[in-house]
Amino acid sequence: MRHRRRRVGVLVLAASLVGVMRLGPLPSSVASPAPGDAILDRHGVALDGRSARSLALGAAARDSQTRSVALSDRAGRLAAATVAAEDERFDGHVGVDPVALGRAVVADVRARRLVQGGSTLTQQLVKMRRRAASSTVRSRGLVEKVREAVYAVRVEHRMSKDEILSAYLAEAPYGGAVVGADAAAHTYFDTTVSQLTWAQAAYLAALPQRPTRFDPRRDPTAARPRQRWILERLRSSGRISVGEEREALAERLHIGAVLAPPSAPHFVRAVRDRSICASALCPNGSARKSADGVRTTLDAGLQRDVAGITVHERRALTAHGAVNVAVVVLDNATGAIRAYEGSGGWSGALNEDRGGMIDGVRRARQTGSVIKAFVYALAFDEGAAPGDLVMDSAFEAVGADREFRPRNYDKRFRGELTLREALAQSVNIPAVRVLADHGPDDLAALLGRAGIALPGSTYGLSMALGAAEVDLLDLTAAYASFARGGRSLRPVVSEPALAQRGHRVVSAEAAFLVTDVLADNDARSPAFGRSSALRFDFPVSAKTGTSSDFHDNWVIGSSARVTVGVWVGNFDRTPLHNATGVTGAGPVFRSVMLAAEARLGADGPVRGLLANVPSGLERGDVCRRSACSELTPDWVRVDSASAAPATVQVRRPARLALSSPSGRGVYVVDPTASPPSELAVRAVGGRLPYSFAVDGVSVRGSFWPAAAGTHTACVTDAASNRRCQTFRVRQSQP
Repeated sequence: MRHRRRRVGVLVLAASLVGVMRLGPLPSSVASPAPGDAILDRHGVALDGRSARSLALGAAARDSQTRSVALSDRAGRLAAATVAAEDERFDGHVGVDPVALGRAVVADVRARRLVQGGSTLTQQLVKMRRRAASSTVRSRGLVEKVREAVYAVRVEHRMSKDEILSAYLAEAPYGGAVVGADAAAHTYFDTTVSQLTWAQAAYLAALPQRPTRFDPRRDPTAARPRQRWILERLRSSGRISVGEEREALAERLHIGAVLAPPSAPHFVRAVRDRSICASALCPNGSARKSADGVRTTLDAGLQRDVAGITVHERRALTAHGAVNVAVVVLDNATGAIRAYEGSGGWSGALNEDRGGMIDGVRRARQTGSVIKAFVYALAFDEGAAPGDLVMDSAFEAVGADREFRPRNYDKRFRGELTLREALAQSVNIPAVRVLADHGPDDLAALLGRAGIALPGSTYGLSMALGAAEVDLLDLTAAYASFARGGRSLRPVVSEPALAQRGHRVVSAEAAFLVTDVLADNDARSPAFGRSSALRFDFPVSAKTGTSSDFHDNWVIGSSARVTVGVWVGNFDRTPLHNATGVTGAGPVFRSVMLAAEARLGADGPVRGLLANVPSGLERGDVCRRSACSELTPDWVRVDSASAAPATVQVRRPARLALSSPSGRGVYVVDPTASPPSELAVRAVGGRLPYSFAVDGVSVRGSFWPAAAGTHTACVTDAASNRRCQTFRVRQSQP
């Protein structure tokens, strides 16, 4: 009796477990179809390569209520080929196939690697829906596989086999950005699914197993071996005759004749799998839908221009050792993404082994000097002005566990610089000094308000030089806040894209000053030249950046209408050579900015980039050195408590004086630097030209090779006036 009760208890428990597995709840992401509509640009142009005719065919064939594919429409051909390829016991299992699972385990053990998965069509449908519904579902570990198996059993309880197979065909990936059997038939063969031949059906059934590797746009022949294997399985199962198999094998598939290249494959994929949604507003119920699909913010014409620009610049970039390019264009008013290039080449021989399908817009990389704009915004936000002075001399910061000794790109010291000069010329040490005055935590907070989440304590003062990693989309949106008067901007991927007010990132004064400095070609020219890629005939505020070890090359900047972000580098982290931001990413940035202004100008006029001067600023005369020799117009702060704007009152000294090197501090040089550190020699007052000497030896040019010790620098002007100054230099400790 006791054993009988125990057996009954075990049976009840087993039945309960089966009931829970089969009758338990399904998350809405699994119960509902995944998004599969065609992705269109803002004007209704298909972005996944489908022609207008194929879109019309797709609209006619699509079941708008269930978004599934009626199996009767295809005479069983694609359904039979899919079952043969993916799940030969589809009609007999309950969502999980123990036989296929056991066979996969044996194959994996023998191969000592994962060669078979053993998942059923139902499990694959669950996986597709979960990943399409959430960008966080990425793991293929044991826990996720068990979860998919449980959900597959529950799906089988709620849906018939025909409904499951129909849903799979409607939502499966068929290479690139093509989703669903209808779209695949129209895109690759310019026909409806009901008219597919056995050869075409077997070819399409092969694609979902490896949609990236088998993508017909990359290589139309890659899926042919699997197509032949599927035809063999169809014949061996009695679904087709030997003659039909022979006829299908002999049929020539004219894929290339009707296949248009995708306009924005990285963007379409990001919208479909919602991986972009963490940073951007994704399509939702308010998105405009036509009979053909979802209308996004992308501009297909501008996207083609961007693709052409990357091809045109390929030779120059290759000379610098760069293969990959990422570009994003944002509308400053609405946040609409108008162009989105992920790699500079979705396919093709050049990117075959260099990550052409990787999305560089969403890959976090070190920002280099691009981040300096936010460092100076922090200073301007707390009352500084572009005419304020900062020293470019050796700097050491000793922390609890390490020393930080920043170097300038050219290993030189320039002495006193204005904040305008330091930011426009992207000099490293002044940026670190500015951040040291305000603190990494305050910078992290500012970046957070702009949409970039960084722990300030993690990087310390190295944040000023771009040690933190940020992706291109977030960084470009953060930069747009400067052009928007200091208000945040969130990227938008679906129409209608409405004007955004945004929250306050920095003050209007700080945003204006950063924009003004980065649009100042005169201030930039000592470092970049007067005719660099950043010079335009209309106001453009732009900042370059190069990460440590030359892995990443950036330019991000704004016109009144758009903000453009460009990254150049290699996904395998091969360093670039002989490339700075202005020579690497700069030409791409310039061409994209010009194309964006030309394409989007039809949207109507916009107010100038620097047209709105904040009430807290006024033009005044300032001095570019502490020993002032001349006054220069620049923006100064207005004292709100006074009746009249405050201006800087200075006198122009007539006496000759050395402004650099200074005798007020000790210069620190790194003996291991290559080339050796140099110190700027400068003077004010007197009569031009000047001649310089250090320790009685004439200095050629404007820089002196720094050496440890106590030295005397002298300047002589055209009137033979002479002034000397003693200064000290020491070596940094190893």
